Amino acid sequence: MTSTGSAHLLTAILQSLQAPAGRNTNIRTIVNNTAVTLSRLTNPLNVSLLTTQSLAAPAIWNNPSPLSASQAVFDIFRLSTQERARESNRALSLNEWIDAVVTGADARVPRWKHALVSSGILAAFEADDARLPFTTRTNLEAHLLEVVNFHFEFSTSGIETHACILAISNAYRLLSEDSRYMLNYPALTGALLPAMFLSPEGYQTGDFLRQIDRSVPIGQQKMAVVPSFSLKDFLTHPFVANMGALAKLAATSMASSGETETINGALSVLATYSRSLVSIWRETGLSTLPDDATISHDPVQTNTAQLWHVLKSSLFSAVVVLESIVRILLQSHQIARNNEVHTFASQILCILRDFYFITHRTNPAAFGTYMFVYHACVDIVMSNPAQAESLAAQLAPIQDQIPAGTIPAHPTDILRDLYFLNTLEYLVISCSPRFCTTIVSPSLTPYLTSPSITPILREPFESAHSLMLAMIGCPQLVESSYKILPGYIESVFAAYPLFLSTRQFRLAMASLIKFTSPPTALSGIQRDLPDIILEMLCARIEAADSRYPVKAYKPPSSVPADATPDGSAPAAAEPQAEEEFTERDVCILSMLDSLPFMEEAALERWLDIAAGYVGKTTKGDSREALRGRFWDVISGELDVGRSQLAIPWWSEGGREVVLGISA
Repeated sequence: MTSTGSAHLLTAILQSLQAPAGRNTNIRTIVNNTAVTLSRLTNPLNVSLLTTQSLAAPAIWNNPSPLSASQAVFDIFRLSTQERARESNRALSLNEWIDAVVTGADARVPRWKHALVSSGILAAFEADDARLPFTTRTNLEAHLLEVVNFHFEFSTSGIETHACILAISNAYRLLSEDSRYMLNYPALTGALLPAMFLSPEGYQTGDFLRQIDRSVPIGQQKMAVVPSFSLKDFLTHPFVANMGALAKLAATSMASSGETETINGALSVLATYSRSLVSIWRETGLSTLPDDATISHDPVQTNTAQLWHVLKSSLFSAVVVLESIVRILLQSHQIARNNEVHTFASQILCILRDFYFITHRTNPAAFGTYMFVYHACVDIVMSNPAQAESLAAQLAPIQDQIPAGTIPAHPTDILRDLYFLNTLEYLVISCSPRFCTTIVSPSLTPYLTSPSITPILREPFESAHSLMLAMIGCPQLVESSYKILPGYIESVFAAYPLFLSTRQFRLAMASLIKFTSPPTALSGIQRDLPDIILEMLCARIEAADSRYPVKAYKPPSSVPADATPDGSAPAAAEPQAEEEFTERDVCILSMLDSLPFMEEAALERWLDIAAGYVGKTTKGDSREALRGRFWDVISGELDVGRSQLAIPWWSEGGREVVLGISA
């Protein structure tokens, strides 16, 4: 390009940068034109001039979103450097050109804008950093770290800090190991997490839900309380669009810091966000909308499926940070010595409780990071019985808000109960009898006594059964367990097969025999409890239907989980096998499942009874399945003492009874 042409082009660009920003201003066009012009300039003074003007241009910075302006400036220097690096035959060498750009970011330009220049140049060499001279790279990295460390240490909010976060998040993966070592990680964590979850440029402490709710169309009209909220525009916010990279940077920063104060600050931010998010979600009408409901007509029609994508992204980002914290808790001897690890683990489980209305839709079993965080924290808390009971009290339904003995009306409250029931199944072994009587029993009783085929109530119902079995198996709860046992046994028989799944019924029967057979504490109160339960099972076998298979309960099809934070899709859940057993078959299978737990003195009698039921089965498929299960039990599931009874029994006539062969 001739000097005259270059001068005309520079003049035109400078005029466009100085023009006041208006509704018709196209920032992307300004960015592209400025980047191309900057890359073609060969006079160092002109390069510095255009750099200075870009960092103060009204057309860019008079923007309702200062962070979007920062993103635009970052893009100018990244794109111009990429363009300049592709052409080596210039009067001005690449190194001289970079020096001229850096010179343009002089003392008249706020220091935080310097970070955008340095990170933009560094980011341009992500694909091929060999062309950037070592000395130049070192100077750029040192300058960037000097600026961001200063702002992270003395300011944790505002455009200055947010611009520095934008700069370091784009350049961090390109920094040398020595430069990364110089980064102030505690200060970075303290600035980064509030920016991600609490700031207007991030997830806004969940307030975006309230704005969406106000914009939900009613029929063909829209509520005109506030201007319509655009979910599409929200997703283009620099922090929201780059949340995956920010979450990984936050996790790295947390791991590199590992200080108790930093962990406290991080958990405080996540707790504030999760509490606010679930509170706003509960108070709005968004939770009741179907997945294809329109939530915005202007400017682009969006639906609740896209909203769930945003919510899941916020969950994934939070869990990535929590994983880093959990790893610190497991590895830090200092935190363990200070006895803070149990408190931190409890806080994490409370945060996960508030996120559960999102987690429930994401197939958590396929989300490995979430499962690691959850189970690791449960294990940590269980190692301290006092902390376990304290956590259980925090997770328990609030009696002032939901009357004792009733099922909440709001779906979000039901899901919180479900999280409580699932978690308490692990913690109940550490809870006192008084706590279980006053807190646990009132929480699970409504679900046990009011079975429902409604999908949202089915899971709490089965979780309540699992928790009840866990309570019955706790030695410290033997007195209270004995009192509630008769009612619970009746509820199990009454709930199957309409409300209780086959798997849950078989598990309940086997567990009841296990917990009431010697040498358990319950057997010391009433030794014949197993015989009573099995006699009830025999009566059910005689009355049960033997013609038609039990209708298999299939949970409602869940919304497919979005990609996990590492970019891969969660593994698909295994399809549920079709149940072909009749009600009579299931009751017999339950008796067979119980054989390994029976007292040796009673085993032989119940072997005869169970074998008789199997031998009398006439339906072909059922007969083969029952015979196979009987053989599996006596050949591989009995301990040594019971095997010494079962093997002679089998060879002395038991086999013929099972096969239905007349003596």
